[in-house]
Amino acid sequence: MPTVFSHSLVGVVFGKYFAKRTGLKFWTLTILCAIFPDFDVITRFFGIPLWHMLGHRGVFHSVLFVTLVAFVLVTAGYREIKRFSKEWWSFFVYFLLIGMSHIILDTLTSGGMGVGLLMPFDSTRYLSPYRPIRISPSRLVNFFESTGARIVVSELIWVWIPSVTALIILWFIRRRKRKRVAIISKQ
Repeated sequence: MPTVFSHSLVGVVFGKYFAKRTGLKFWTLTILCAIFPDFDVITRFFGIPLWHMLGHRGVFHSVLFVTLVAFVLVTAGYREIKRFSKEWWSFFVYFLLIGMSHIILDTLTSGGMGVGLLMPFDSTRYLSPYRPIRISPSRLVNFFESTGARIVVSELIWVWIPSVTALIILWFIRRRKRKRVAIISKQ
């Protein structure tokens, strides 16, 4: 799995791109949604094996689960918005995309048993045929071993640099658009 930092960064990039209305609640829910599937690591402490449906990258990494998380986040987090209105649906799709980004990033990692995309309906675990991101250890102490630096470099190359590049491009596009609007409004 990519680190929670990389998952969070991708969520922030989505937020910068799509959001018109932000604030502390928005960014908190964005980051929570981006990392939420990885809360399944606690199942290990209850003796649930990794290969089990409730194990890491099982049902908590499924399309069904991230859909439910998106629904709960919008319903509970934005009570002031009329349920199933256009604005409600835009937040729902936004959080769904962030949850899906978590799943997609995890399928791009170099190890593990795969991701239970279709659980609980299908127990197959899926990995992308192209897996450039080095798998991150689930224990923090393992980061300080020799593989830790390789994991950081891998995430820099495959997640951070593309994400920051996307933010820079977005900034230039918005800046250019603001300048164009300012020129038109002066005329």
